[in-house]
Amino acid sequence: MGFVVFLTTVLLIVLLTTFLVIDNNRKKALALEKQQQSERIDVVSSRYSKIVQSYGKSRIVKPKDISGLSQINNNYFVMQRKTDETITHYEQVIGNLTDLLENELLKFESADDKLTLSKQIYAFVEQLPTSGHQFNSDFYWHQLPSLSQQVITPTLASTDENVEPELHEENA
Repeated sequence: MGFVVFLTTVLLIVLLTTFLVIDNNRKKALALEKQQQSERIDVVSSRYSKIVQSYGKSRIVKPKDISGLSQINNNYFVMQRKTDETITHYEQVIGNLTDLLENELLKFESADDKLTLSKQIYAFVEQLPTSGHQFNSDFYWHQLPSLSQQVITPTLASTDENVEPELHEENA
């Protein structure tokens, strides 16, 4: 009888230890996954914040418009959970918007057309939601991709097309 109690106690200790080890490993795995997700978000967020700040430093947008542009980034996970799907979408949408803003800034620097770019950004910011709860998944999945196309300023391509036929006519 004493042997059965001893064996049962040892078995319970082994099971409890095994459970605690497995639970600890699971918690570590979850913590690592959350850390990796946070790092992915931080990379995209810091890149976006830098480009928005460079718009402010260049005096292309007013401080209140910088705050409006920052809300796009800051409110993404307010109304959405952090899952792999939403983080991947965040990387795509905010990454595309960052690329677009970077390209427009490069156009500004080469063409020195601050007024046109300023107007485009202002029109874009004016169409953004005014309250935090409006920055929901519908906004990020459906409205922002099309809305961000308003940032694109007209390029000099239209004048390049007019020059090109003239060059071909002179060669003929």
